[in-house]
Amino acid sequence: MREKTLKLDINGKSYSVTINEFSAYEAVVTVNDKTYTVGLKDLGIEQVSDLQPKAALQPAPSPVTPMTIPSSAGPTHKPKTISGTSTIAAPLPGLILKLSVKEGDMVKAGQHIIIMEAMKMENEIQAPKDGKVKSVLVKEGDSVNEGDIMIELE
Repeated sequence: MREKTLKLDINGKSYSVTINEFSAYEAVVTVNDKTYTVGLKDLGIEQVSDLQPKAALQPAPSPVTPMTIPSSAGPTHKPKTISGTSTIAAPLPGLILKLSVKEGDMVKAGQHIIIMEAMKMENEIQAPKDGKVKSVLVKEGDSVNEGDIMIELE
């Protein structure tokens, strides 16, 4: 999250509040040039029953260390990069919605072979040249990063 500074009036007094870090559990904020770690609860993001809330407006430890939250997502299939062959790579990060080819299929240049969702839009990936599908390295439902190899052509 990019730092965000707010101007607040509380009981007739003005405060300058900068949100330095923000997670489901706590935020690190600077109020009028003093930094605090603030425990957050009941944000509607998720229930956290095993953590004890921290008292509000405690001075932050120095230096402030970034927080990480464990991911609840399971492992995803990560295609390996293949060099020295004709490959079709993901043009941007996204989710594989539909595969229109399988190993052994013949494809023509410009043929639609994959539909992937990226930035809430469906993108059709086309074969760059005529060829035979040597291997399909992704499956429907996989998440891919930009540059991940999805299909290898002979």
